[in-house]
Amino acid sequence: MHLKSLHIIGFKTFADETEIPFDPGFTAVVGPNGCGKSNIVDSVKWVFGEKSAKGLRGEKMDDVIFHGTESRRASGFAEVSILFDNADHFFHIDYPSVKITRRLYPDGENEYYLNDIRSTRKDIEKTLLDTGIGKSSYSILEQGRVDQILNSKPEERRAIFEEAAGVSRFKLDRKDAMKKLDDTKQNLLRIQDIMGSMSKEMELKEKQAEKAEAYFKLKLELDESDKNLRYLKLSDYKRRMKKSDEELQEIRDKNKNLLSMIQTETAQISERESQKESKEREIADIDKKLLDHLSRTQIQKEKIAKNKTFIAEYDIRMSEIQKLIEEESLVSLRFEQDRKNLEAEIEHLRDVQRQVGNEIEKQVNQKKDLESKIKWEEEEIAKNEISIQENERRHISLRESQKQVIQDLIEELESKKKELQVDEVRRQSEKSLLMDSLAHMQTTRERAILHLLEGRAHEALPLLQEMNVNSFKQSLESFLVGEDRFRDLLFDKDGVMAKKEALDQEIEDLLLTNENLTRAVRDSQANIVKMRGIWEETRNQMVELEKRMLETQSQVENFTQRTTDLQNRIDEVKKRISSSRDQEIGIRNKRENLEREVLSLEKEIEDSYQEFLSMSKLLESEKLSLQSLLEEIQTLKSNISKNQEVFQTLLPLLSEKERLSSGLKVQIDSVIEELYNDYSITDVELESEKKEMTLDQKAEERKLRNAKAEIQMLGSINPLAIEEYRNIKEIFEHNQKQKEDIESSKRDIEEVLKKINEESEKLFQETFEKIKENFQETFSTLFNGGRATLELTEKEDSLNSGVEIMAEPPGKHVQNLRLLSGGEKSLTAIALLFAIYMVKPSPFCFLDEIDAALDEANKLRFCQILDRFKDKTQFIVVSHAQSTISRANAIFGVTNEEAGISKIVSLRLDDAKNFSKQLPKTGTE
Repeated sequence: MHLKSLHIIGFKTFADETEIPFDPGFTAVVGPNGCGKSNIVDSVKWVFGEKSAKGLRGEKMDDVIFHGTESRRASGFAEVSILFDNADHFFHIDYPSVKITRRLYPDGENEYYLNDIRSTRKDIEKTLLDTGIGKSSYSILEQGRVDQILNSKPEERRAIFEEAAGVSRFKLDRKDAMKKLDDTKQNLLRIQDIMGSMSKEMELKEKQAEKAEAYFKLKLELDESDKNLRYLKLSDYKRRMKKSDEELQEIRDKNKNLLSMIQTETAQISERESQKESKEREIADIDKKLLDHLSRTQIQKEKIAKNKTFIAEYDIRMSEIQKLIEEESLVSLRFEQDRKNLEAEIEHLRDVQRQVGNEIEKQVNQKKDLESKIKWEEEEIAKNEISIQENERRHISLRESQKQVIQDLIEELESKKKELQVDEVRRQSEKSLLMDSLAHMQTTRERAILHLLEGRAHEALPLLQEMNVNSFKQSLESFLVGEDRFRDLLFDKDGVMAKKEALDQEIEDLLLTNENLTRAVRDSQANIVKMRGIWEETRNQMVELEKRMLETQSQVENFTQRTTDLQNRIDEVKKRISSSRDQEIGIRNKRENLEREVLSLEKEIEDSYQEFLSMSKLLESEKLSLQSLLEEIQTLKSNISKNQEVFQTLLPLLSEKERLSSGLKVQIDSVIEELYNDYSITDVELESEKKEMTLDQKAEERKLRNAKAEIQMLGSINPLAIEEYRNIKEIFEHNQKQKEDIESSKRDIEEVLKKINEESEKLFQETFEKIKENFQETFSTLFNGGRATLELTEKEDSLNSGVEIMAEPPGKHVQNLRLLSGGEKSLTAIALLFAIYMVKPSPFCFLDEIDAALDEANKLRFCQILDRFKDKTQFIVVSHAQSTISRANAIFGVTNEEAGISKIVSLRLDDAKNFSKQLPKTGTE
């Protein structure tokens, strides 16, 4: 698994959409102070779920949204997406890649997405759990984080070790289990309280149910007597109702006949009225049609005049469209020519790009060769300096030995001085003769060599013959015999002089060796300075070439955009021409339609005049028919008035009979309604039930009184007691079973919690011991010595124990980590970070200027330990240190070309080197 890319929109100073691709290995992020480098690290913390605005260097959370500049509007939201390669299923998600997105709006609404699916922050944190990745894990280390790790409480510091040990998931499971256990205990207490109160209520409901059963039995007897009495009353009312209805019917029949006559005459009036209204409508329709005819004719004439005006306007519009099409065609031809010129210029710029690319490849090769030579010279300097130091120590030892040998030699010479005085005179004489002969022979030899070099061999030969080598050899042998005798008098092979000469020779050899080594160091240093100058010059040339490449690319993109714009404008012109032609066709069609419509309207006006004449005649005829109908209606109304007078005399008698019948009906309906309300049966059902029975009204009334008296003696009754008792008994039995289930669940949760504690404690303890051992190793490596260790504050309770850090750099005895210098704190935190990495490497790590407090030597050690881990972990380092940046595989520069706006410029060194190999060679290489 590795981090593939970071996508930022509207986050802090990244106003524009920014895509930052990451390759495995070591990536450096560089740029001046205030350019927005640390905002990249903040965006990573934020997308992982950071909730504290202060943790993102802000006051409130919406400070992360780009708030605009003098020339830019504020962003409507902030969004960060981080994409991981999940081919090895590092995350427990069945996808080849994992994308985490967070979006924030100004109103404070947060949105999280996992692979573009809406999720919650808790889902994101669960996905990252125990991976070493997260907003507060050891995958992100900042300057402030260094002090936080070292100065925080031991209990707060424990979180990093839990993440490395992979017990964060156990901790979450333990938290859930504890919550479930607390909930289970609360549920158990609640259900016990409920069952305690239900026991008393059950006893009460049982007594009420027994009383209710007695009541319902008496109630059945009461209801039966009541229904019998109601049956007797209903039968009496129906008999009286039947007699009243027969008398009422006779009166109604008389009135019916009168009403029939009135209705017949009324119907005739209605018929005549309908005919009258029909005639009036027909007359009105004819009037309306005459008016419509006149109005329509006028409208048609106006429309003919209007259409002729439109036809003239369409002729003018068609002429204008023809002229516009000709002008747009000329514009299209001019744009086509401009586009061809731009395409030629783009091709020329691409040729320039290829030439610059070849030059960059040549410079990269030269730079790589210089770096290799510089590295070799530095290694030689280191080796030679070590040899010089060892030779210095050996030289001091030899000088001490030499002093002692010289002292011994002086004492020996004093004792032999008198014995060798005579022989010494003779030896000096012989030595002088030999030296003179040797000098003469050397002079003769040099002259002969000079003649040979100048090509005069005939002059060199006599000179060589003059050299009597045999005579010199005999004299030398004679001197050496005497010399050996002289030496043997003082020395032998194990004598003092032999020791002194051996020491002298060894000292001389050491001095010569050191001189050669020192000269080699100086030469190497000079070569390094020279090569670094060439390297710097090469780097500057590469920067200029890359700048030229970028400028050329910018021109290509500009010309390409202009070409695209021209093509778009050409397409727009063609669309306008096509649209104009379509307009012309549409106008032509409209004009033809208008001409046809004018001809049609003129014909309609001519045809409708005859119709107008026939409708005028019809109107006069309909008015005569209407007058005849009015006379018939008046006669029928007179007959109806006479019949109505007879009808009014029968109405008082009819009303009296109806009141009697209505009163009986109300009483019957009241009995039927009460019967239905009380017993939910109809009168028909009651009669069907009771018609075969012989009933005595007094006996039924007596039964009714007795039943009421017994019910009254029972007192107050709860009619729902039987059902309530049955329900509460079922609930009590259900709660009893639920209580048993809860107790079983409690035992299961306690067992799970015990296993979680045992496994997490074992895993944390094993991981802690490994990190503790590794911390001493990494600390000693970074500090070239010193002691460091980790201790649990409560060893007997490792599940809740804090972690103490003890660190003593070489030569110091530190009781408090706050007394360390800034550089020592940074190195200590780095040592702890990589001690954790040796146990559980994080797939990637952001380091934000943690080398800022380090000196050059410690920065080199920091880089060496990065090199050690970069094959396992993807490092993204924000730094100003050249020694750190020079080791990166890729470099991202953050710039502020526009005030307040951060922009990314990237350089992949491997790609640049490969690209530079394709550049042409020059004579300056």
